[in-house]
Amino acid sequence: MIRYKSYLLTLQSLLVCLFFNFYGCAPDKNEIDVSDIDLSLKIKRFDKELFSLEKVTENDVLKFQQDYGVFFTQYVENIISISEVHDPSVYYYLNAFKNDEYVNEVQKKVNESFSDFSTYEKQFNDAFKHYKHYFPKNYIPEIITYTSGFNYAIAVDSSFLGIGLDMFLGADYKPYVQLGLPQYKTANMTPKNLVPSAVLAWVGTEFIIEKPDATLLEEMIHQGKLLYALDLLMPSESDELKIGYTNQQVEWCYNNEKQIWFYFVDNELFYTKDTKEIIKYMGEAPFVQGFPEGSPGKVGHWIGWQIVKKYMENNPNISLENLLEEKDAQKILNGSKYKP
Repeated sequence: MIRYKSYLLTLQSLLVCLFFNFYGCAPDKNEIDVSDIDLSLKIKRFDKELFSLEKVTENDVLKFQQDYGVFFTQYVENIISISEVHDPSVYYYLNAFKNDEYVNEVQKKVNESFSDFSTYEKQFNDAFKHYKHYFPKNYIPEIITYTSGFNYAIAVDSSFLGIGLDMFLGADYKPYVQLGLPQYKTANMTPKNLVPSAVLAWVGTEFIIEKPDATLLEEMIHQGKLLYALDLLMPSESDELKIGYTNQQVEWCYNNEKQIWFYFVDNELFYTKDTKEIIKYMGEAPFVQGFPEGSPGKVGHWIGWQIVKKYMENNPNISLENLLEEKDAQKILNGSKYKP
């Protein structure tokens, strides 16, 4: 089953070393040597292949089916939703999509922004070498880039990790504004966010909450575990780019950590299953209603992250895999001895 991520789960730009040192979170503390890990990471530029064709033919469709398998089916049927893949006229609908004037303008911007993908390839290689170190038995996906028509930033299946490059064209990209996308979303739709977003999405769909009625605490700890995994898989990446905050928002969270914690405690929020309450603290938003000025959205992710960090500091013999498989959020909270 394909698993889509139509939102972005990452951050923005590097904090200076003084900031990390001041808050006691050195950026290289989780660095390990992965140079000897053998990894054959496949990165396919489907967007280039599709848009380089003067005209898509029935033979081209057959070749895409052979070369891209499940991804091509999902691209046609779900990502751009133009047809069933086995419709005899699917090549006609693909031509209509790729020749659309508006889509063509977007693809030109994609070609301009991602003409050289080597930087991202290096980042992916490094992240998945770390992934293979921590999860030696797990499958390493093919990475496939595509243009989605502003539909999906990330599409994940058991065999591939798909990236909609048209969703990472820069916070000030004019069509995003024309579409009415809010600034707190477009702030993370940049090339810098591409790799952290994709890696987080892959881990997030490998390890999911299976409870349909999870409490706020369970949601917080789950997201905290995923962000902690990103700490280990991308140890050189900034905190902002992992969680999708600005420098100022990260600083706000550190400065108000105690107040945030006691707000949850005093209002007895940890065990609520109220969907509206959970979305309020876990959902993407420009701010948290009722919090002081400067508060970022999804502040529950951030507190969950701090709890998990403390838990792992207090339990150094627990592996990342064991952490992600641990279902008892209360056990993690108790074991963290978190007290800001």
